[in-house]
Amino acid sequence: MRYKPVGMENIRKGDRTRRRLLEVAYEVIRRRGFQAAGLGEILAGSGLTKGALYHHFRDKTALGYAVLDEIIVEIITKRWIEPLAVGGDPLVLIPQVLRAAAGGLDDDEIALGCPLGNLSAEMSALDDTFTGRIDSLYEDWREAISDALEAGAFTPPVDLWQMATFIVSAVSGCLARSKSSGLREMLLEGIDELEFYLAQRAVKSPEPKYAQPAPSTEMEDFLL
Repeated sequence: MRYKPVGMENIRKGDRTRRRLLEVAYEVIRRRGFQAAGLGEILAGSGLTKGALYHHFRDKTALGYAVLDEIIVEIITKRWIEPLAVGGDPLVLIPQVLRAAAGGLDDDEIALGCPLGNLSAEMSALDDTFTGRIDSLYEDWREAISDALEAGAFTPPVDLWQMATFIVSAVSGCLARSKSSGLREMLLEGIDELEFYLAQRAVKSPEPKYAQPAPSTEMEDFLL
């Protein structure tokens, strides 16, 4: 599925040009990777000139940073982060949000993988600025899940940040596995396991302090 911008009719011409470059660059990067993405292909896809590109971005790296900051951040935020803000029981909310996000991915997105995960795998060891921006977005995601977990009650010891880190890492891994296999089921099965994990960590309702077990049939016969 191609990235769909919102509210473009209200953006000035210069900003529309910049946005067009970002959208096309995003499509090329997510299909080819950042290093293999060519400026010529981006310009051909956008229908714009090299002068227009360099008016807005000093080089390909600056364009890549902007794609991450303005396109990928928006995608991850709207799909995985913002829906968690509605609140509620995290044992219900978190699996529900994850399943809705997974269900919203089309076959193309499954095949190409998570744009944040792809860029992280490719560029984190090569460019410290990419690394910082990528880590910041992952931190926003973890923080949103940690905030959602605050509404729950979990068996001690409880470190909500560690729980959130585990959930984000598990989802990221399942997205990568779905990409390599081409199967959405890999992601959905992982979400099922995360739901089980949350249920296992939740505080169970205590048994009544003075509850007595019901007598067995044999005991009843003996007493009679």
